[in-house]
Amino acid sequence: MNSPLLRAPVLRTALAAASCLLLASCASVPTTGPVVPSDGGDSSADPYGQYVRLLPAGPQTGVAPEGLISDFLKDMGSFEEDHKAARSYMLPETQQEWRTGGSVMVFDNLNTVDLEAEVSGDGLTATVRMRSPLVATIDENGKYVPSRAGVLLDETFVLARENGDPEGEWRIRSLPDELILSRLDVERTYRPFNLYYYNAEDSALVPDPVYLPVSTDQLAERLLQQLVEGPTDWLAPSVGTEFAEGVPTSVEVDEERAVVSVGRAGGDEFRMGAQIAWTLRQLPEVQDFTLRVNGSEVAFAGAEGQSPERPRPASNFWQSVGPGAVSQDVHAYYTHEGQLWSASDWDSDVIGEPERVPGPLGAGDVQLERFAVSVDERTVAGITLGGGTVVTSRTSPGSQVVEVLDDGVFSELSWDAGGNLWVVEEVPESGEEEPEEEPGGEAAEAGTTELWILRGGEQVVRVDVPGLRNESLVHFRVSRDGARAAVVTEVDGRRSLKLGRVVHDADGQVSVEGFITLAQELENVTDIAWRSADQLAVLGSREGGTPQAFLVPLDGGTPPASVGNSVTGMVSLSGAPGQPLVVGTDEGSIWISNDRMNWQNVTEGSSPTFPG
Repeated sequence: MNSPLLRAPVLRTALAAASCLLLASCASVPTTGPVVPSDGGDSSADPYGQYVRLLPAGPQTGVAPEGLISDFLKDMGSFEEDHKAARSYMLPETQQEWRTGGSVMVFDNLNTVDLEAEVSGDGLTATVRMRSPLVATIDENGKYVPSRAGVLLDETFVLARENGDPEGEWRIRSLPDELILSRLDVERTYRPFNLYYYNAEDSALVPDPVYLPVSTDQLAERLLQQLVEGPTDWLAPSVGTEFAEGVPTSVEVDEERAVVSVGRAGGDEFRMGAQIAWTLRQLPEVQDFTLRVNGSEVAFAGAEGQSPERPRPASNFWQSVGPGAVSQDVHAYYTHEGQLWSASDWDSDVIGEPERVPGPLGAGDVQLERFAVSVDERTVAGITLGGGTVVTSRTSPGSQVVEVLDDGVFSELSWDAGGNLWVVEEVPESGEEEPEEEPGGEAAEAGTTELWILRGGEQVVRVDVPGLRNESLVHFRVSRDGARAAVVTEVDGRRSLKLGRVVHDADGQVSVEGFITLAQELENVTDIAWRSADQLAVLGSREGGTPQAFLVPLDGGTPPASVGNSVTGMVSLSGAPGQPLVVGTDEGSIWISNDRMNWQNVTEGSSPTFPG
């Protein structure tokens, strides 16, 4: 068989006007951008870039209650001097008592806000009700959670005349504890950062995205302090940390150096150092750091710093537990004329020489409808034609094909770094063939999808997916670190992209839960892949647009970025840390993208897939 052919290279008017003024001073978030190879966290973007300091106008003379709240909402986006501008709208006692607590409610823009005022009979107090569609919330830990469609932000402000004078200016007497910010204010003043914690196997770091305001000082201190305090409530059930709970910890940043002092050893020192390093490499001003345990500086030989006690966050020294979870010289795999092939150097203009994968699946002895390659590239799993059987085989000469699941209708496969195979099964509708009892010990409910995990590729365990009981599971991809899963669900013909956390309990049960909806502006999502530990690659379209590839960050607030122009007939895509995006078409061609505009046809084949 010849190798595949390679190819060469109520107050709406006033609020609307105010929003226009704000637009001029707010940073924009790009919706297109370069396909930058990354394994997560090693951001080349300046976190302080495009930050624009808001110049608040402060309360104006003679405004009515609803006008005061309108102006207050505009100036709440100023963080300087502990929200001095926002406090200027309050009575003196309220200024002293108000504490934001760090949480935020996000509305779209000022012309989506309805303000309804009611003044008391004596004219000394008033209530103003604010209503607007809720875009998202940011909790006190910085977790950004997009809101479901139709959820309303409904808050009440109580106002009073200054000094109880009927002619005095209106000021706020009581208000919500949360900050209430427009989407533009969040884009202008907040940036997403990753904290890093360990997966269940302790083999890879898992990014935990948080939103922090960059408009205040001590960003590095706040980021490191959140790291040692532990993961967000959302990710905590799925990850671990080397910083023991309750151990005294302090953080200091002096010019280009950070110092983290731990009262007593809470875990492995290298692993603590790796958590610090991957978190700090997002801040260009921090060039090295020191870890002190029990007062002694920890030396990390080979970490490329000024000394072993001052390692560099960006050093390759920390790569062994990096969030990528795959090797830097990873291969991509694809099918051609019924056989399974692999090639390397996908980040160049012409890919490396393709090789047929050793073993029976590479030879085409078993025809596959779908396949997935383990993260260590030692095993291939496949769904046979018709979807009735799941098989595995090693990628070495003389390997045998092993049936690991049968008598089902299987549709999706993916692997995690722990060697676990994840399989989606379609359960027939009532009236079709009766579902049989599966290895989990109970019959699946008819007309649904079931999710299975094969531990080590063999031991079958049913996975509970409590948040999707009324939704069809169209696509499923576990993250390579095994701590999260990206899914596409469908209800009444409407597809949604969601992210869930993977939880293993003490009894050996597994669940995927806590789903967060991402990229709600995308429609008709037809395929998903893990581009890196903190970014998905998605085939879909915006409303009325043509299908194309998008990069979707997992922070919840950054919009999808399109990857160049559409390639006709795109049906599948894949990605990996440090590698280009790769797509397959319905005409049997494979294309790659290394930049923001162009796709290049590199070979004939179908279903290009990186390990995972």
